[in-house]
Amino acid sequence: MRALVDSRVRPQKPRLIKVTDRVYCGHGYSVSNVMYVITGRSVVVIDTTEGISSARASCTELAKISDLPVSYIIFTHFHGDHIRGAKVFHRPGVRIVAQKRMPEELARNKMLLPYRERVNAIQLGTPLPAVTGGSVLNDPEDGYVPPEVLIEEQLRFEEGEVEFELFHTQGESVDHLMVWLPRERVLFPGDLFFTCFPMLSNPMKPDRPVAKWIESLERMRVLRPDYLVPSHGLPIKGAAEIDSTLGNYAKAIRHVHDETVKGINEYLTLSQILDRVRLPDELKRLPYLVQRYGTVRWAVKGIFRQYTGWYDFNPAHLHPRPRAVRARALLEASGGPGPFLARAQRAVEASENRIALELTEIVLDAHPRHQQACALRLTALKRLANAAPNALERNIYRAAANAASQAFADES
Repeated sequence: MRALVDSRVRPQKPRLIKVTDRVYCGHGYSVSNVMYVITGRSVVVIDTTEGISSARASCTELAKISDLPVSYIIFTHFHGDHIRGAKVFHRPGVRIVAQKRMPEELARNKMLLPYRERVNAIQLGTPLPAVTGGSVLNDPEDGYVPPEVLIEEQLRFEEGEVEFELFHTQGESVDHLMVWLPRERVLFPGDLFFTCFPMLSNPMKPDRPVAKWIESLERMRVLRPDYLVPSHGLPIKGAAEIDSTLGNYAKAIRHVHDETVKGINEYLTLSQILDRVRLPDELKRLPYLVQRYGTVRWAVKGIFRQYTGWYDFNPAHLHPRPRAVRARALLEASGGPGPFLARAQRAVEASENRIALELTEIVLDAHPRHQQACALRLTALKRLANAAPNALERNIYRAAANAASQAFADES
């Protein structure tokens, strides 16, 4: 994959990457990029970073290149790392454009704000906010400005001799837009392409429209862009290279989707499908499909959940007893916590950390303050966190370890 900046050597500091004479990518200022299109009379901003300070730092660098005013701000989708820096670029007369479902997605976020704060804190590896409603992103100041132009499926406009085409392309979210500059042959895919396996299903968030994501990628390929400027990662140059990359990306997602559906129709359990679905070797070895963000197993779980109900055809799960009741029954049948803890201890010694986690969970469901179970659980969580190759998985284990450590300290 030919990036405009060597992807093996990440920039040591935030910078504006020149893509073409008109297009610049602000990379490294925050967790997502901010993109600029310099037209003959103004600047069009695509995504605005996660907050005021990162947007301002990028804007300051842009001022060294162009002193033209901003005319448009385009949000590719509603996620906070794309919209919270808008106030830096917004002035009277600046038009903000988004897909029409964006307001309802933000309203859904607001409805579940305390939960979202908790989830985002875990996902980003940051402490929980001290005040409900505060940001869990790097910049506590929210600079979001609501869009005034909401589009359905597409919008075409010209600004300063540059033609812009915006298309509703679902995937990362249902309100997602991609931006295409046909004369410049530059495509801004938003979050529909990462330089790793995508988060098709987040363990803690709503499932994403996976089938639509595949359609969106194929729609991008039809355009045959010469430049691909994603909202995460480095820009890529070369029509053939971009087509191959997007084709493999779509192929990987389609494989996971179709194999999961095949398993469902063969009456396989989720566990059986998880054991079966793997990326083909020719895809697995590609650097932009490494599972350091999303994972195939999480994707399978999300796709399975999209197409099926919560009942897994095991009658024991139709009306299960409360966890504590089940745990007490298991402990009573085995003669108390001792056998579970002994086996958990052996699991820890053998580095079978997930087994240790499951066994100590049974003990703690019945005896939440059991010291030995807490200690074994904490050890297993720390080891799982240290060994996790996936960033989100690592942060989930670390958050659980921190909570277990605090609970253990409170009881000591």
